Amino acid sequence: MIFHIHHHHDENTCPANSPESVGATFGSVLPALNEYGVTVIGAWVDPPGHDFFFVVETDSYDDLVEGLRPILASGSARIQPVGDLQAQVAKRMAEAD
Repeated sequence: MIFHIHHHHDENTCPANSPESVGATFGSVLPALNEYGVTVIGAWVDPPGHDFFFVVETDSYDDLVEGLRPILASGSARIQPVGDLQAQVAKRMAEAD
């Protein structure tokens, strides 16, 4: 299953001013996701907005949560399952035939 994750923290919990904090949080989240078998399709950041975006694929929500553990304490994450737009459109169009 594919998930879109929006992680947000604020300027008070931002690790950017400490290289050690960056390494322990956002610097380690991609390896942690990988360790739990979560495939990262893409990862993006909006530094001034303190927002991070991930698109991942996994069959285990629990593994996803464990992989996100390095960043959970610095903010909150909205995790939303998503589907393939082109596949959904094709399916609906086929039903109309």
